[in-house]
Amino acid sequence: MSIQKKRQIKVDTNQFYVLSPILPYIDIIFRSINIHKKDYSKTTTLIHKFQEDPRMVEVVHKCGDASAKVPYLIEAGETKESILKTLRGIADPHVEYLNRLPEKIQTTIHLLLSINILPRGCEELGIPALLEIDRIQREMIGTLRGLMEDRPLAKAFHENNRTALQMLDRDWPRIREEKTCRFSTVLLPELAQTQYKPTFDKEGWLKYIHETCVIVDSPDAKILRPFIPAVLQDPYPASEPIPVMGSADWLIVNVGKIGRHLTRALLGIIKERLETEQIPLEKDNYELINQRALETLHNYVEKMP
Repeated sequence: MSIQKKRQIKVDTNQFYVLSPILPYIDIIFRSINIHKKDYSKTTTLIHKFQEDPRMVEVVHKCGDASAKVPYLIEAGETKESILKTLRGIADPHVEYLNRLPEKIQTTIHLLLSINILPRGCEELGIPALLEIDRIQREMIGTLRGLMEDRPLAKAFHENNRTALQMLDRDWPRIREEKTCRFSTVLLPELAQTQYKPTFDKEGWLKYIHETCVIVDSPDAKILRPFIPAVLQDPYPASEPIPVMGSADWLIVNVGKIGRHLTRALLGIIKERLETEQIPLEKDNYELINQRALETLHNYVEKMP
């Protein structure tokens, strides 16, 4: 698609949204590692290896798709019903896999996905559970990306969202200056792209990382909405039964939570260690995986220049 054609997309960049989404699970990783202010930059450098703009998911959520997975499947001839059937077919093997896991790890994964909280007494299963969630998400998205390749409407939706964010980034310095001059009390982010602001305690130890970004409405929001099944809609329809925890519909909506770049990056250095030592992600290895994860995170912060 040419640059000229991209700029024909109708996007009002003056109508924007400043978001500060919560980073789920990052606190679980930070419990395993103490990061001092002087070492903070080592964590954020990991983020830049991901090329996909993390705001893309927020744009889809703004369209009303709580799962952020429907756009991969839209195409002429598809319906809400056919898309939901495909998504359930992709999720079912992972639901069956989770059902075969020991009860303690099942409960840990279920609560992490449902309310972002570790069950009491399951702290040592936190990182292994996140690795399981990460694996499921990667496999599901990998399947969806393969299906998207044969769907021109899905590919165009994705590309148009990317172009809309690029237009926002281009206009943001002007927008920010105009808003600041007009409303002196308005504090807008310096950049529209995703930014990370750390919070440290009095001794300089990292307590949390706040994420901020700016998005615009998808130029193709009206195209997407008729394809979103009721069970995946946000806000959730009052007339629709809530998906049962552990069901395919529940997994489709919730498994994307680990998609934040920082969370994925920190888990990534753990996965590299496990792959090097040929330790498979299996239930019998969870204790060893947790031990290797703690060692890897500590070594990363202490040894990286």
